Amino acid sequence: MKDTIVLEKYSEVLSLQESLNASLREGFEANKHQGRDFLASFVVDYVETLIERLNSQGSTFGRVDYDGDVNFENSEQTYSDGDAMGYGVVLQFVGFSVQARWEGRDRYA
Repeated sequence: MKDTIVLEKYSEVLSLQESLNASLREGFEANKHQGRDFLASFVVDYVETLIERLNSQGSTFGRVDYDGDVNFENSEQTYSDGDAMGYGVVLQFVGFSVQARWEGRDRYA
């Protein structure tokens, strides 16, 4: 069975990615003067705050994976909103950026 792509849903995923990246950039720009050590811990808390905000608006994202690093650029956090961990809309945060994608059948349906 082929995946079904509904273009409006794909647009929603792209909009979510764009919005989150804008928020991450703002967080980085507002705090970059505080140094690398601060940014390494800040990015983890900031991403959690963004996820909590999405969930308070009706999303159901849960953490899939976490790989913190003293170099904030290498810190990775992955969340998904599917029925099973790692499925549905997957948000992969790396440092102060995010990529949104879909994992599973009936893509964007």
